[in-house]
Amino acid sequence: MSITSPSAPAFPANATLTTRVHDALETAIIAGELKPGERIHADVLAAQFGMSRIPVREALRSLHEAGWVDIKPRHGVHVRERTAEELGELFEFRAVVEGVVARWAALRRTDADLDLLAARIKESRDASDERASGAGFYAALRAAARNSVLATTSAALEKRARFYFSTVAHELGEDWRHVHEEVLEHVRAQDADAAERVAHQHIEDTGTAVAALLFEK
Repeated sequence: MSITSPSAPAFPANATLTTRVHDALETAIIAGELKPGERIHADVLAAQFGMSRIPVREALRSLHEAGWVDIKPRHGVHVRERTAEELGELFEFRAVVEGVVARWAALRRTDADLDLLAARIKESRDASDERASGAGFYAALRAAARNSVLATTSAALEKRARFYFSTVAHELGEDWRHVHEEVLEHVRAQDADAAERVAHQHIEDTGTAVAALLFEK
């Protein structure tokens, strides 16, 4: 078990030890470096991070509360399993949320927002990580929607969705890049209905494709 990968997050200088462990483990779980069902040993992590087991155990409890690991007496700590039911419910709800994000972005965007969205699409064309490269576009779209509650919900759902599609991203193709360009055009034209429709359908289609790759092989 190791989480010293290049994808580990950069920590702010004032981050607590518990936060550092939590974020590093969360990143490893989402990326698939820690596999569903894999056992996590607090003492091994403490040695790896060079710290006592207290902040590690606190981090594991916070991960349990966030739904990333399961803690069971006499069975230890394990990375949560992926399920077809959760995937279906997750992408069903995320489609609604991302549709609203796109709608409000179309209604509220500024010229600066449009420039940022275009820049994020340009960056994604050259990105080596096919799926993660789209995260910047969604972050910019959330900013353009100008609603902090919606942005928080959308970001949390995106993170949970990556837990499902990260390990099969290379099999999903690159159609999402064209979808982002289409959403941007609708946002630019302030066509809220079209922006919402395209974003909603894209998330639904992604969920269907991921489910087929993970659970129908």
